[in-house]
Amino acid sequence: MTEHLWFTLLALARLGGASNSVHTSTPRLATLLGISQQTASRRLCALEKKGWIRRTLNRHGQIIRIEPKGIAQLKKVHSMLEIALTERRSVTLRGRVTTGLGEGAYYMQLEGYRRQFQEKLGYKPFPGTLNIQLVSEVDVHELQLLKAMIGIEIHGFVTGDRTFGPVTCYPTRVNDKVDAAILLIQRTHHKINVIEVIAAINLRERLKLEDGDIITLKTRVHE
Repeated sequence: MTEHLWFTLLALARLGGASNSVHTSTPRLATLLGISQQTASRRLCALEKKGWIRRTLNRHGQIIRIEPKGIAQLKKVHSMLEIALTERRSVTLRGRVTTGLGEGAYYMQLEGYRRQFQEKLGYKPFPGTLNIQLVSEVDVHELQLLKAMIGIEIHGFVTGDRTFGPVTCYPTRVNDKVDAAILLIQRTHHKINVIEVIAAINLRERLKLEDGDIITLKTRVHE
């Protein structure tokens, strides 16, 4: 997200647009941002096109509400600021082991991913992922902080007529016993509180895990 769009979202949030629909005008927004009315209008159009705001025009101005996608962008920048201002270098997640959709084994065997995992993580992953459902809002917040940290980028690729998206990896320790990596996948069917973890070994077998067991993931920022 470019900085000028974030500041525009912030101005709308200050007006109350993050929790309610607010009535405002382009001149008022321009004054808040210290920009011209034309520039303010262009930014609102850009935000609407991205699906970050919803607005309804009327003869008195416009009614605007920040959409979930826009809220997610604000939270992302908030997490980045928290990381930068506190110089935080690690996060801890607690989650419950859960059965996945069975897609992990398929993706782990794709050469386009497998080769990059081996090159960048230093090991060939076990053909499958451990699915973890975060147990609390605190853990969801920790996940947002993790997303704001610099991870190891696994590039997307094209095979035949199918495109596979990029993945960000964060090396982690499972229960202070096993080295692994949290995968943040751009294209996923999981809910926002579910993450996938890979390792060189079968984590379920090594740690004798069953569905419902709670595990801890301690992750340091990649430098």
